[in-house]
Amino acid sequence: MITINVSDNIKDVTRGLDDFARQQVPFAIAQALTFTARNAAADLKRELGSVFDRPTPFIANSPFSTAASKSSLKATVGIRDKGGRATPAQYIKEHFDAGARGNKPMEKAMRAAGYLPAGWLAIPSGDGVKKDAFGNVSRATVARILGTLKQGTTARKGANAFRLFVVPPGDKRKSTRHLAPGIWSANRVGDETVLKPAFLFVKSARYDKVLDLEKTVGATVQREFARQFGIALSAAIRTAR
Repeated sequence: MITINVSDNIKDVTRGLDDFARQQVPFAIAQALTFTARNAAADLKRELGSVFDRPTPFIANSPFSTAASKSSLKATVGIRDKGGRATPAQYIKEHFDAGARGNKPMEKAMRAAGYLPAGWLAIPSGDGVKKDAFGNVSRATVARILGTLKQGTTARKGANAFRLFVVPPGDKRKSTRHLAPGIWSANRVGDETVLKPAFLFVKSARYDKVLDLEKTVGATVQREFARQFGIALSAAIRTAR
């Protein structure tokens, strides 16, 4: 979260103003800060849309701003980080700081069930598991997969039978050691068995820093604040007379 604070610059913006105009400055600054922060949140939202491929509304709508007041000449801009079990800020924090990706809820569920080893992550396959319009696997789908694995029985999808099995890292079994670590499905289609990965296990995943909150907000402040302040001060003087 970034705080936009210009209280230290009040003397600069009031220099040359008469006493009447100077009285309107705190209100004008608060207005300018509020509109600037709102524009910064909109810029951040556009940046999320350009950086991520089909971000979910949960992520796309996460930028927020707070309003300034005459008694508190500061406004804030950030990614929502409160409420719920997981917040947008937690989901995308690695994209701001770079580094290793944390565990998603589905990976925590797989690890708790004993299928995903510590230190490994699960990546949905291209066509072996159902994904939503944003390319994500729903919690309900993950729950069904884990439930089927736990039961260890053959399930059916339409006219075809399939079973799910786990290939752990370093698997030595002759029947599966040629397969990459992950959760696989064996689909019986007619007289043939087709193997497909649902999730592949990878040792690590790292993200580059692709979002710079300070840079984005700073650019908006440079572009907007002086203009917004001029508009707000002119309006305040005009309506106060």
